[in-house]
Amino acid sequence: MANLTHVELITPERVLFSGEAEAVVLRADGADTTFLANHMDYIGAVDVCVLRLEGVKADGASGGPGAQGEPDPVGELRAAVHGGFVKVADNEVTIVAGVAELAEEIDVERAERALQAAEGQLSAGEAVDAEAAAARARVRIEAAVRLKSDLSRLSDRGSRSLSPA
Repeated sequence: MANLTHVELITPERVLFSGEAEAVVLRADGADTTFLANHMDYIGAVDVCVLRLEGVKADGASGGPGAQGEPDPVGELRAAVHGGFVKVADNEVTIVAGVAELAEEIDVERAERALQAAEGQLSAGEAVDAEAAAARARVRIEAAVRLKSDLSRLSDRGSRSLSPA
């Protein structure tokens, strides 16, 4: 069995994720960081980034491929995180963010419009706020687009394996 750590992704509005994962990958204190089970204690500032939770147990209610009596399949959860803090202690990783969105909840078209608006402000010389807005929009797009391409690739594989030879 894989070594798991308990993970919580929390915003002021709600808990976006609470469960077990094999790895937590994010950008903190200016560097890409991975937390595995039993990581040493750590507190850091989370940058605007795509958070990846690897080896997440799939929800049994999702109707996934795991049959009764078989372990649930593992997957990856992605979220756009717009800064915050991360605390690691006692085999738990807690990410507290002012704003975070799960990849499947991101409106890509809206994020692309926000990116275009921010790039327009950059070209007009409004650099400080526009750079931050552009970074947030890029992270939202990256989180959502990768998820959608991964899902598309998986559904293509599934339809090929079900089609007659």
